[in-house]
Amino acid sequence: MRGTSMSETYDVVVAGSGAAGLTAALAAAVSGARTLVIESASEIGGTSALSGGRVWLPANGTPENAGDSDELADRYLDQVFDTRYEAMIRTFVREARVMGAFVEKHSPHRFVVCPNYPDYHQDYPGATRGGRCFDVAPVDLNELVPQARSVRQPPGYSPITHAEWERWRYPAAIDHDLLAARMAQGIRTGGLGLVAALLDGAVRAGATVRTGTALTGVLTGVLAGGGAVTGVRVRTGDGERTIGASSVVLATGAFDAADELRHRLLPAGLGVSASAPSDTGIALTVADELGLPVDNLPEGWWMPMARPEGDLVDGVPYPRGLVRERGVPRQIVVNRQGRRFVDEAVPYNEFGKAMHRLEPGDEAYLIFDEGFRERYPLPGLTPDGPLPGHIVAGEDLATLAGRIGVDPDGLAATVERWNGFCAEGVDHDFRRGGNAYDDYYGDPWQEGNHCLGPIDRAPYYAMRVYSGVIGSKGGPVTDTAGRALTREGSPLPGLYAAGNAAAFWTRDGYPGPGATLAVGMTFGYLAGLDAAR
Repeated sequence: MRGTSMSETYDVVVAGSGAAGLTAALAAAVSGARTLVIESASEIGGTSALSGGRVWLPANGTPENAGDSDELADRYLDQVFDTRYEAMIRTFVREARVMGAFVEKHSPHRFVVCPNYPDYHQDYPGATRGGRCFDVAPVDLNELVPQARSVRQPPGYSPITHAEWERWRYPAAIDHDLLAARMAQGIRTGGLGLVAALLDGAVRAGATVRTGTALTGVLTGVLAGGGAVTGVRVRTGDGERTIGASSVVLATGAFDAADELRHRLLPAGLGVSASAPSDTGIALTVADELGLPVDNLPEGWWMPMARPEGDLVDGVPYPRGLVRERGVPRQIVVNRQGRRFVDEAVPYNEFGKAMHRLEPGDEAYLIFDEGFRERYPLPGLTPDGPLPGHIVAGEDLATLAGRIGVDPDGLAATVERWNGFCAEGVDHDFRRGGNAYDDYYGDPWQEGNHCLGPIDRAPYYAMRVYSGVIGSKGGPVTDTAGRALTREGSPLPGLYAAGNAAAFWTRDGYPGPGATLAVGMTFGYLAGLDAAR
């Protein structure tokens, strides 16, 4: 837009303060660019801060990843992703570890390899049984820039590391005193710790970070796009204004927190979103205003979810993803006919796809018994505490079925069949526990199949399982440098997109734990470097 008066000017403006945005800001600031990060919410971190914080970096050169290679990772990802995006796949494989080394050099973040955490598709060529996923080393907020205390904290947060979870597994073994001491001392892990460390690195490199500053548009040299980026429009508590910029990185997150967009663009029956409430699709608005192509709108990072009462983010009810809970014994998931419809222990993205295949209006319930309650975790449930409102109990299966609207004969037959499988040690319907990923989330202290266990101890319980998403994948189309492309396929000068704000070339694939953050951070890094040139 010509003739627009800019209130201030930066070399690079990054919209969004999640992991992709802060990695872009870190790269730009370290490269010498005058960098501004704007965040629409009052807290920093977006959906990244609400996540587990793990990052999937193939062919990373660690001893735990010995035997991996670019070629092996390429072969694996060619099965998981759409090979029409070969250039993006190859770039990710070769640049992800470079991004990781850059982040460790220029921020206090330290990657901790998870040697036993398997890839999600163990039957695909090139899959590994561990060594590609990295956790977050604990960080001390007291040693970081003051703004690190403004990183959002998820409901029910506990500063546990992944290695500690592997060691403790279940509620009775957790060192609650250690975790309470960490909370009091300001020690953080997970997505919160990742974002805090990235924030510290970016700010110390010279970036400015502002909350309560929402992107409303991107300005270019001519109306309707076509010219180079000249700045951004933003809205603050004092009204709208413009900020000049030679480059703008869209890292504003997904669109699925906007109910209208989620219901219109994503699969029917998708009930809940675990994206930050601020993830309302401004990148799609920018693309529309500038006439840029968007892609992959129907796809997302799928996740089955529970909805415990009282969990809020920005005053909005917030769901909990179901990952570890589905692999342990003494539980199954059934539809309203009382029938199983999937291997419950599959990776959450695959479970989400199975839920999309349910008949319209169908529902899913996790069914478990007293033996499960005594040993294994569920959101909001304790072994001897009061029963939360999102969990229903029945003294027998027929009573339970009646209370949740599930066919009692179908449920009884399914549980009887399941218990028979458990006695035999083989799930003949869905092969639960028959691969390394399933087994990882089973009960390692149980003999035989770690994922099977009978449902035979009253009372019996049910928890509704919702079809959910932890981020949509649709947005502006980008190239291997994170540059937003025009309909002609050429970059729009000065405009970039990364993370869930960009069109994810991954399509419906999900290769392993931490892939969402890994792709976002890698292309955020590349975008930041290019934007600073």
